[in-house]
Amino acid sequence: MKRIEKKDIEALYQSLGLANEEYVVVHSSLLKTGIINNEPVSALPANFYQALTNVMGERGNIFMPAFDYSFPSCREVDLRSQSTSIGVWPEWFRSQAGMIRSAHPMFSYCGKGPKAKAICQPDVVEFNSFSSNSTMARLIENNAMLLLQGTHIGVATIVVQCEAMLGVKYRFLKSFHGDLVLTNGECVSGDYYHFCFPFNNEYRENYTLLEKRLLSTNKMNKKSLGSGDVYAVKLNDLFIEIKNLLESNPFALLEHPPQNYYHVENGKEVATPVL
Repeated sequence: MKRIEKKDIEALYQSLGLANEEYVVVHSSLLKTGIINNEPVSALPANFYQALTNVMGERGNIFMPAFDYSFPSCREVDLRSQSTSIGVWPEWFRSQAGMIRSAHPMFSYCGKGPKAKAICQPDVVEFNSFSSNSTMARLIENNAMLLLQGTHIGVATIVVQCEAMLGVKYRFLKSFHGDLVLTNGECVSGDYYHFCFPFNNEYRENYTLLEKRLLSTNKMNKKSLGSGDVYAVKLNDLFIEIKNLLESNPFALLEHPPQNYYHVENGKEVATPVL
């Protein structure tokens, strides 16, 4: 694995314009980026975070997904202790003192910074984390920078938020009833929603065209660091490009056009042929 220097990280963040950003949401795979010279692997999350905060400064607000997908099976989640299942850096970030965590059992976000509480609203339950009044919607409204470090646009769930805002028909809301303990200790029972594809995998996402469009129009910046690539795109630009793609082809973000749309009746996914 390629080794890098600490100064390389800050130089990269500077080149992506992060010194001018107030909000950044990070998806990452740090080991695909590289190992820092003279630093243990265990220190990667802290070193990358320090570099990011050095560049963004005191006004910077950093967000990372703290997703976990066990709720449909267990139906009980305590956000004070629930770990994230999507990577080392997000889990390290979640465990830091003073972290703010939004209130959804599957799609919560953690945030740190002067406006993290206003974005994550930890004391307000998000029954539907893809609604117009959700953490992801507020990140789009504030035109956050999406930073994809060592990974790609295909992992960015905020694309699904854009699809929800644009009313795509190939996804549907599916509820899971259970108990959620917020970070303030309050327990809230209710139906929590996912904006999802059918369980039978009849169709899946494919963001290849979206990535090509973002790069070719210079809306998404791509830089190399160590063994991997780092991408950065403003969420307003992402939303507009998705909107344009879907207007020209409503299935532009799918591997292939669906034969059926789906909805839920009596707890079961029901197919309706696409006309």
